[in-house]
Amino acid sequence: MLLEVIAILLIINMAILIHEMGHAIAVISQNKHAKAEIYFGSSSKEKKLKLSLGRITCYLTIALSAFCRTSNIEKLPPITYKQRLIILIGGPLASLLEFGTLYVTAQYISGVAGNIIINIAGASFFLFITPLIPFTYPSFLGGGPSDGLQISNLIKENRKQRKAV
Repeated sequence: MLLEVIAILLIINMAILIHEMGHAIAVISQNKHAKAEIYFGSSSKEKKLKLSLGRITCYLTIALSAFCRTSNIEKLPPITYKQRLIILIGGPLASLLEFGTLYVTAQYISGVAGNIIINIAGASFFLFITPLIPFTYPSFLGGGPSDGLQISNLIKENRKQRKAV
């Protein structure tokens, strides 16, 4: 039973990492000087595994929530509406790509490995759909706005600005 719980947590964390990497890749693709950080759980860097991948740094632990932020935003020009939209869509898009890739792969692999792959694909699909729903996460999942809520607010703000002009 303990092994199953650990396996489930690892599957969820792998799917979350890919989702957040989608946001991080979108951040660094917007500006050649941009750097992104991914935090699992809280924004603390203590007692976490640090993984650096070029301009992306991950602070990993076992958690049910994670977030990505631009680490050097004060040194960069303000991001545009389109850039912000790309960054917000990057996570769900990465989850969708992960789901598709793993779902197809699982069709060719049987046994335990196939089951693990199809479970990661399921978690990825969940992380594609759920964050697109506009809501605020409960406090035990970080308490922040979902990607969908941020996208919705960004679109509303952009409409207001266009009407004002």
